[in-house]
This record gives sequence, C-alpha cells and structure tokens, in this order.
Amino acid sequence: MNFNLWEKTFIEESFQGNQEGFHYIQGDLPIILSAPHSVTQQRKGKEKQGEFLTGPMVMHLQQQLNCHAIFKTKNLMDDANYNPKSTYRNFIKKIVDEHSINFLLDLHIMAPSRPYNIDLGTGRGKNIRHSQGPKIVNHIQKTLLAQGINDVLIDHIFTAGYPHTVSADVSKSCDIFCLQIEMNWRLLEGASDSVYFEKILTALETIIHYLASMEDYT
Repeated sequence: MNFNLWEKTFIEESFQGNQEGFHYIQGDLPIILSAPHSVTQQRKGKEKQGEFLTGPMVMHLQQQLNCHAIFKTKNLMDDANYNPKSTYRNFIKKIVDEHSINFLLDLHIMAPSRPYNIDLGTGRGKNIRHSQGPKIVNHIQKTLLAQGINDVLIDHIFTAGYPHTVSADVSKSCDIFCLQIEMNWRLLEGASDSVYFEKILTALETIIHYLASMEDYT
C-alpha cells in the first residue's frame, strides 16, 4: 500500500464512503480497528486537523489480517470521539453485536511536541472489560517496546476516560475490551519512508494476532 498516496485521499476527503461520513470493512476476526479522526473534525465549533494517516493504517491492517475496520471519510462538522451522540459509534456498537466482536483498537495520533511515543488509554481500567484486561494491556505495551519503540505509557494523558470517546462508549455499551492507542506523529511522519512507522505496523499486526489467538474472550 502506498501510505503517502492514501493519506492524501483522507486529507482531501476524496474517499468514497457512505453518507454518514465513514466507511466499514467487514472481517472475520473478532476484532475491530477504528480511526475516528482520519479526516478533519469539528469540536466545539472549532476545526481540528485530522489524524489522516490512521485511515490508511487501519485499511492496511484490515487487508493483511482480515479483522473488521471502520474509519471516517468526511468531516460532517462532528467529532466521533467527543460528541454526545455519534452515528459512527452507534454503527460500531451494531457491528460488535452482529459479529460477536470482542476487542476494539482505536487509533489516534498525538502532536510531535509530546515528550513520549505512545499512550495506551484504558479509561484507567474501565474500558478493558476482560478477565485478563491488565495482562493484555501489559502484553501490548511489551510488544511495542520489543520493536524498539521507547516511552510507551499507559493512561498518561490520553486515557480515553471521557464517556463519549469511542473506547469508553463502546466498552460500556457492549461490555468488550476497548483500547485507545495514541501514537506520536514523530514516529509516523513520512509513512513508508519511516523506520518507526514500519515498526509500529509490525507491532500492531503482532498485537492483533495475539488478541485473535485468545481462547477465553470474557
């Protein structure tokens, strides 16, 4: 996949999604990947730059591993990770129920000024509704560290604790494990030309395989 070319598609909002402003791809694994900020958003009347590369990342991982995937394609003056009501989140809940999905990974990008690389948001434990929730998060952290990505924190700033984030809302409504993964732009800039970008993709693939291999989902 040409990530730089696909990133441009999200910047220009030229992806042919549905009228709700998002696109869903069905998979076989009981895992759904989400990118609610893959295009520009509107929050409290102010425009916020999109985390454009999250869309192509979700598309790539879906193609490689056949998990479910959803991402925004148009700015409808909304923020699916903030607004009290969201057709995007409602659709995820419907898909989780219809396909017996057990895990949600919600991808985000933070500003390069942040002094750390990745923040794993669990809602301070509330969103990882699984008997092995903390163990799973620690395994995910170690998987990222094993790729040479340092400064991987848990619930540091981006906790996904606000009730209308994708992770918090879907976790509470569907009673499944939801994790927000906030990645520093420094690691992703240049996409295909970035060594760390490849490491993150490899780590995410390993994480998805790990989740899919779990026999006890409850």
